[in-house]
Amino acid sequence: MANTGMDKPTDSPRTEQAPSPLLTEKDTCAYLRVSKRNLFCWRMAGLVPYYKIGRAVRFRKAELDAALERMRMG
Repeated sequence: MANTGMDKPTDSPRTEQAPSPLLTEKDTCAYLRVSKRNLFCWRMAGLVPYYKIGRAVRFRKAELDAALERMRMG
């Protein structure tokens, strides 16, 4: 097998991971175990970050987890 140079690490110091896939509103409600209305209220209050892609609303799981930690009591 020829060495194509593809197996050696990049010279980039970047250690970021690829962003998690975007979740739909339905997926997000199931993940958080909340109603669509409650999720909407959290969005409007600025409690959870979201993305607007056209008319679609999407969420990142890692950002939802961070938002939940900020809402944690005690």
